[in-house]
Amino acid sequence: MPMFVGHYSAAFLAKRVAPSVPLPVYFIACQLIDLFWGGLVLLGIEKLRVIPGFTRSNGLDLYFMPYTHSLSSAVLWSVAAALLFWLCTPRLAQRMRCAFAIGLTVAAHWMLDLLVHIPDLPLWFDSMKVGLGWWNYRTFALLLELGLLWGSVLLCLKQAGDRRARYLLLAAGMSGLQLYSLFKQPAAPAAVAMQLLAAYLALTACAWWASRRPAISAGTATAA
Repeated sequence: MPMFVGHYSAAFLAKRVAPSVPLPVYFIACQLIDLFWGGLVLLGIEKLRVIPGFTRSNGLDLYFMPYTHSLSSAVLWSVAAALLFWLCTPRLAQRMRCAFAIGLTVAAHWMLDLLVHIPDLPLWFDSMKVGLGWWNYRTFALLLELGLLWGSVLLCLKQAGDRRARYLLLAAGMSGLQLYSLFKQPAAPAAVAMQLLAAYLALTACAWWASRRPAISAGTATAA
């Protein structure tokens, strides 16, 4: 799998900085680049190969993804997401701050990928590829992802309010999904894209659940 739950650290940190934006929106923003990547892979526009043992963490040879994972395209995706959010939320308090948080959340995807990818991230279109290659240190890469996730969730608990338990349960489920992905990886490029897209959409739905206020029981309401 590509970097997975570590990307959601940007969503939780953005929620701390600009809490008026719903958590599911941040979940979409932090994986926006991969959502488009999955769609372009299924359309045959961007390319990957699955080669078992290609890195210590996964077998993904991501050899052509200039439209989503180049630095130049990531900047464009970030600006476009911030601008679209700003245009669609004219009545939102602290609108500019929230739009800026959305843009940074999208941009953080590329920066986090830079840590773990081998040199397959282009700086411009499909040229000058970079990546620090931490995927080749499997245990370290796993601990990095889990550390980013849990660190950001704990920092966001104040904003969670009475939904703290749900945030923690969400993080626990995401951690389990990260571990599962290490041992159960699809063998075909289309299957990789479909599995990731399904996971991103499912986690967005879980973020919506975690953001809902717990129901107030009749007894509590009467006491209040």
